[in-house]
Amino acid sequence: MHCAAGCLGVALVVSGAVAASPSPVGAAPSEADAASFSRQWAVRFFAPPGKPSPWESRTARHEGALPFSFIYSGRHSADLVGRWKVEVREKSAGRNRRLRVLTLTDPETGLEVRAEAAVYTDTGGVDWTLHFTNRGSTDTPILEDIQALDMRLTPHGNAMPVLHRLNGSTGSEEDWLPLADPLPINHKIEFGPYGEQANSSSGACPFFNLRWEGGGVVTAVGWSAPWRACVERGEGGGLRLRVGLPQTHLRLRPGESIRSPRILQLYWSGEDDLEGANRFRQVMLAHILPRKGEKAVTPPVAYSSMTETDAQIRAHLEAMRGLGFEVFWQDAWWHKGHYPAGAGNYGFPIERMEDRDRFPSGMSAVGEAVHREGMQFLLWFAPESPWEGSALAVEHPEWVTRWEKDKPLGDWCQLDLGIPEAREYITRYLSDAIRAYRIDWLRMDAGMITAFARDRNDREPERVGMAETRYVEGLYRMWDDLLAAHPGLVIDNCYGGGRRIDLETSARSLPLWRTDVTVGHIEAGRSERTAILNQSMTAGLNRYVPFSLCGTIGVEPYFIRSGFNGGLLCGSNLPLPEANRARLKEALTEVKRLRKYVQGNFYPLLPVTTDARDWCAYQYYLPGKGEGMVLVFRRHESSASQRTLVLRGIDPDAFYEITQSHGYRRPRPARMKGSDLQRLTVSIEEQPGSLLVEYRKAKV
Repeated sequence: MHCAAGCLGVALVVSGAVAASPSPVGAAPSEADAASFSRQWAVRFFAPPGKPSPWESRTARHEGALPFSFIYSGRHSADLVGRWKVEVREKSAGRNRRLRVLTLTDPETGLEVRAEAAVYTDTGGVDWTLHFTNRGSTDTPILEDIQALDMRLTPHGNAMPVLHRLNGSTGSEEDWLPLADPLPINHKIEFGPYGEQANSSSGACPFFNLRWEGGGVVTAVGWSAPWRACVERGEGGGLRLRVGLPQTHLRLRPGESIRSPRILQLYWSGEDDLEGANRFRQVMLAHILPRKGEKAVTPPVAYSSMTETDAQIRAHLEAMRGLGFEVFWQDAWWHKGHYPAGAGNYGFPIERMEDRDRFPSGMSAVGEAVHREGMQFLLWFAPESPWEGSALAVEHPEWVTRWEKDKPLGDWCQLDLGIPEAREYITRYLSDAIRAYRIDWLRMDAGMITAFARDRNDREPERVGMAETRYVEGLYRMWDDLLAAHPGLVIDNCYGGGRRIDLETSARSLPLWRTDVTVGHIEAGRSERTAILNQSMTAGLNRYVPFSLCGTIGVEPYFIRSGFNGGLLCGSNLPLPEANRARLKEALTEVKRLRKYVQGNFYPLLPVTTDARDWCAYQYYLPGKGEGMVLVFRRHESSASQRTLVLRGIDPDAFYEITQSHGYRRPRPARMKGSDLQRLTVSIEEQPGSLLVEYRKAKV
């Protein structure tokens, strides 16, 4: 089916003029419509200058056609590239993708700008990255203000556009809460990561959804360092979206290349931002997340061990036996020198990292013991942030930068992954450790900090942004090399608790620890507060990132269900006396049964808060199968014992088989008309308490 721009409720502005298009469609398009639009969008905007658009009735100035921009030799790209050499190639890239490559080359200086755009032909969505290469024989003029996304559009209708986004992670109780910001005329919203340890999701989320009357667009940013976004509405109601690097001012040497942040956009139609978010969620599941076979990797049912000795690990393994755990998780306290001073004793032989006083047989024996119990092994590393005085920092000072030079000795350093020798060294160490210790899940903590980039920028004022870009490229190369060398390996993306969650890291890893705010609550045994934060973070982040976890404590359904999101992470202070073993075994059996639902759509059913007086409820729904589940939580200070929920995706004329489980044992299914299930009144007497609703469309 042909789908012009208006099919998605948007007219695209070129040189200030609105492209001709039909009226917006109120209902969400089919995936085929979304895919058709994405293909035509890519053809139109990654096209030679001056060529007519195949779905546009009028020609356009070139600056309105490119979905990105930059400043080169003091001039905006729109004023330059119309005279550059142009080449366009397109081919099938497998797995329901087409690759379209636009190459622009400056004939005077030899600067080549290559935009590689993947078009998803099943789910819709266009995913692109820019590459800048100096093909000349001398240094280029200054390249700066790289905007990987720079797009203008004018919505249909007069309704107020709204920017839907999330808080990022700062280790606070507001982590991953949703935000909705109206955009009146002449209003601008700027956001991006902030703080001394700013990374891609430090305080700002690199996934956001701009909604206007009749539709919207979800944008995802792939850049594991600070980025900056700006969404503004002009005098005439037009919208401009930009995402770029906050600091870039550099010359490229002959033969040198750099890349931009990666951008993924999915345009959607309708009036409901959650439907747009679910369209995007399906793109993530089908094309972005790490995969095993035909499906995206889901989080494990894991037991997190804060143990410090071999004997403690073996005691935990014995206590866990037969309960149903899939992964044994050993965190930061295993290495020689303890934590944090021992972080950075990485090197060769790899055994030098091990504390043989506490682990006499080394970590290889621990990995073997975990596998003998039928589980996979997760082990913590922080290779990017060696402690000052550690072996790596002492042996290779040319590879490291101190975080804060004015502080007394004894602090974190930064390993520069942009130095090929440093990256190759640490990649080889990690690869040897994965093999020797039989690691299945590689937990990666710490990462790049702003002091590192600031130090490099101060030294070379005409290379501002180069060190940071090389670092990010080195990070991706390291992860890609490890994943290629160890098929089946999964990377757990921690970095200070959810501070490096973006499009690129999501393509290579899962965030099994999305915030550090729960650490204190878990250590203090505050299970009720931990549960509330797990609920709110799932209800927020799940809009864009289908799988993420954090720790949970307690064996009752309220606590276990609060921590569930395709998997579960139980803290090491989880009580394991005999009385709790049967309860925990029931809990893990339920978690594994519910796992199938997370591959579908996700809907928060109530406003998302962290208030102990509120309820929380959300729905997982498999559209193609007519089944799903709802998790409902009455928090410990809520005075209400009953709520009415409006469920999504229910056929009012059909009948459904439904179970409502307060505990782990499912009752016999009841039959319910779809119109009644759509507005479901639920009761929870316990305070706190939970309810699991599972439903399936009945056969006729």
